[in-house]
Amino acid sequence: MSNMRDVHNLDLNLVRIFNAVLDERGVTRAAERLHLTQSAVSHALARLREIIGDELFIRGPDGMHPTPRAAELAQSFKPALVQIEAAVSEPVFNPATSEIEFSISTSDYITATIVPDLMSRMRKAAPNARCRVRALSEMNITEELDRGTIHVAIGVFGKTPSRFVSEPLFSDQSVWLMCRDHPAASGAFGLRELSLYPQIDILISDQIQAGAGATIDQGGLERAYITSNPRHIEALLGAEGLVRKVGATVSHILAVPSLVAATDMIAFMPLQFARRAAKVLGLTWREPPYQAPAFQISMLSHRTMGAHPSVQWLRNELIESASAMAWKNDAGYL
Repeated sequence: MSNMRDVHNLDLNLVRIFNAVLDERGVTRAAERLHLTQSAVSHALARLREIIGDELFIRGPDGMHPTPRAAELAQSFKPALVQIEAAVSEPVFNPATSEIEFSISTSDYITATIVPDLMSRMRKAAPNARCRVRALSEMNITEELDRGTIHVAIGVFGKTPSRFVSEPLFSDQSVWLMCRDHPAASGAFGLRELSLYPQIDILISDQIQAGAGATIDQGGLERAYITSNPRHIEALLGAEGLVRKVGATVSHILAVPSLVAATDMIAFMPLQFARRAAKVLGLTWREPPYQAPAFQISMLSHRTMGAHPSVQWLRNELIESASAMAWKNDAGYL
């Protein structure tokens, strides 16, 4: 029981003073270093001697020398104090040496467009860091951000609670993807042509019905799903007395290009992803023959936890990756 009481009486200032006396080999120099009076340092040493039950320092002609017990304590006290001071000091992040695992929640569409550039940057600037990409459709974003289990979420967001920061990354629009030798790849491309060929429906989540402006509310956060918008297209075709054909329904946008390349099916999907798919699989795309507004991809982070230097670094790298993608597109690289 006495040992427990002793630990409770040991405050951090006693450890700081002990280390200073040990380093300076005297009360006077230790007091100057800590901006304390000699009396305050002497009283602190007396209190520490009582707690530890040892003289700690013996005065000699060339200063104060630690007893064997003090030398033993120093092996624990000094590194412990360094760790405590580092923990309570201003947070720092060194990407070159950090072994952090970043957690990003997003869709496979973003994983295929921005994340590759992000990982390329990370491999150079933060070679020991890791990145975990989690499916946006399978989690409650507000809960995960509040708990700190994800650092950022990337998607299409509407109304956002004030405890989160929303930063725009890039805007995109959707196009109809098809084989280069597809009959609809050249010539007229209107609603009639849309009705002639089977379409691939993209239903990202069972939480919603695939429809125009599909959104859900998660704890005050409005979140939209990028789908193939089948209900809207059905309405447009129906108004012209036309019927839509469905060839396949998938839940992952990454599966769509391969299906398009192997069949006569067409798919309505984001342009930034369509660019990459077309380049790899020999596909092409057409602008939709109806009004299809652009959409904004944003990055969401927690206002408090997102301010940590490590998350700030991640956010900046994601913004750089989005900017690099836009620059390459403007320059005709993709």
